[in-house]
Amino acid sequence: MPLDPTLITGIIGILKLLFIAFAVAYFLFSLFVIRQVNLMTETVQTEGGPILKAIAILHAGLALGIIILFIGFL
Repeated sequence: MPLDPTLITGIIGILKLLFIAFAVAYFLFSLFVIRQVNLMTETVQTEGGPILKAIAILHAGLALGIIILFIGFL
């Protein structure tokens, strides 16, 4: 029994939207990580504070890059 091509196209479209939605949610999570790192470095003064801030910002940039990558490929 052959599958309907419009059904397959619809399922693929839904999967594409889910991938992009997951990437956006992950980016929002990375923004929360930046906020938490900023609060932590203000509360606890250590030598590694700027390094943690840089890693958090890099993480958010990579998450944004994943969104752009998904939109470009999908």
